[in-house]
Amino acid sequence: MQEVTATICFNTACLGAVRDAKCNQMLRDPSGRVMLLPTWWLAIMKFAAEVKSKHQENVRRIEWDPVVSGSTQVFKRFYNGSKYVLHEAFLKGDLVRVNCVLPDGMSLDEFKELLGVAGAYKGMSPYRSDQKFGTFEVVKVEPRKDKQEDQPKTEPLVG
Repeated sequence: MQEVTATICFNTACLGAVRDAKCNQMLRDPSGRVMLLPTWWLAIMKFAAEVKSKHQENVRRIEWDPVVSGSTQVFKRFYNGSKYVLHEAFLKGDLVRVNCVLPDGMSLDEFKELLGVAGAYKGMSPYRSDQKFGTFEVVKVEPRKDKQEDQPKTEPLVG
């Protein structure tokens, strides 16, 4: 088993879906840190493993840290012409780090390949619609460094 950090760069906005009167927020842990749930990562990685016809069992054994690090901003999602809803979001071009533990039998390169397929076709966004939100590219995957380097908690943007 190997603990790794993946850095991804969003190609489309990753939108929060926790309803709030002013702005749909990202899901947060009790300390206020943004979370992208392990079940969400599993779903897109299962798809990637099927596409690549490899590691179908190993992707189920990846242990994902739900807390991610990156800075969120406000995004206006337009619908019906001029109407819009505000979302807390990681925007296009934003870098986000996610930690996980890879099972034995899966290399960094294999994980990076699967994560790249998942990001291109499925993406990662709590808010889902007919539009494609949260697509991303993998910038790098490396062994996790000292946990002290992880970004401190961030406060919700609106609320």
